[in-house]
Amino acid sequence: MKALYICLLSLPTFLPASDRNEWTLKREKDGINIYSRQSDYSKFNDIRVDMDLPGTIEQLAAILRDVNNYTSWVYATRTSTMIKRINENEVIYYAEVSTPWPAANRDYYADMKITFNPANHSMSVASIGIKDYQPEKKDLVRVPMSKGFWTVTAQSDRKIHLQYILQIDPGGSIPAWILNSFVAKAPLETFSNLKKKMEDMNR
Repeated sequence: MKALYICLLSLPTFLPASDRNEWTLKREKDGINIYSRQSDYSKFNDIRVDMDLPGTIEQLAAILRDVNNYTSWVYATRTSTMIKRINENEVIYYAEVSTPWPAANRDYYADMKITFNPANHSMSVASIGIKDYQPEKKDLVRVPMSKGFWTVTAQSDRKIHLQYILQIDPGGSIPAWILNSFVAKAPLETFSNLKKKMEDMNR
């Protein structure tokens, strides 16, 4: 998601960083567990979210495919627009992320691909930033690197478990207090909103 730590949402069958970096639990609320670890690819820590959701893999896939509606649930997403539909389960989209003053807003293009595994009732999603897909825009900082990975498994007919891992370099210069505010708020608000969407679909 990409989206998304800085909102990407932004998903996978492999772990993108070295096993030597241990995950540390940073926050736990309403069944949402948020971890971080030192990144092998960025000075910005990797983020991991683990949680259960009501509903089905197909319902979550429908939410992820609806990239034009990411503004309703992905933290700080100002705009999100479908750019190209490659097939039913792969799209390229564009998003702009609001960043508190004095930092400039960020934007990114991402290729999101959904893969289903019927044999073990699971879904993997990879959302990879494409830095140079289009020229950079005036007054926006292009996110130079973002990788979001989801692994989703069915726990029962009406419950799924998801693990989300985000690696990101937000680019440019960002004051420490802004980074800290994103660490504290972005994953919790994004996945709380996602949980509510799934709950509303299953009332």
